[in-house]
Amino acid sequence: MIRLSLRLLTLVLTAGGALVAVQPVAASDHMSAAGTFFFTAAPVPSGFRMDDGNSFVTLFFPAGVLTGDFAGTFTERLDVVTHPDGSQNVHGNATCTCTVAGRTGTLVFRNITGKTNTAGVSNAHFVLSGSGGLAHLHGKGTAIISPTSQGLLGVYKAQYSFER
Repeated sequence: MIRLSLRLLTLVLTAGGALVAVQPVAASDHMSAAGTFFFTAAPVPSGFRMDDGNSFVTLFFPAGVLTGDFAGTFTERLDVVTHPDGSQNVHGNATCTCTVAGRTGTLVFRNITGKTNTAGVSNAHFVLSGSGGLAHLHGKGTAIISPTSQGLLGVYKAQYSFER
C-alpha cells in the first residue's frame, strides 16, 4: 500500500511539474524594431482653418508602406498646426496591416505627436498596440521624417513586447 501511494504521489508531482513547465509566459522580452516608411499616395486635406496666424489642417494619407521589422501597408490621419515661422505641431494615428516577428495582424501607431522644423524635418513619438495576430503587442517608438525629391521618407525605431 505504501509503495502504491508513493507511485501515485510521484505520478501526481510529475504531472503537476509538467503542467507548470508548459504554462505560457506572462510577458515576452522587449524587442527592438527599426525600419523605414514612405507614402504611396498624396494626402487628402480637410478641415482647413486659420486662427491667430496659425493654420490648422487634417491630412489623411490613404496609402503608405512600412519596411523593416514592421512590414506592411498603412493609412494615417494627422492633425497639423503650422505656425507663422513655418514650424509645425503634429498629432495623429496610423493603422498598418503588418507582419511583426512572424505574426500578421493590425498594428496601430497611437498618439503620434511631433514637431516639424522649418526645413521640413519631423521628429515624432508614438505608442504601439496590436490586434488579430498581433494581439497583446504593446510598445513605443520614435520616427524622423524627412522631405526627399521623391516625397517624405521616415525612419523609425521602437521597443515592443507581446504582453498578456
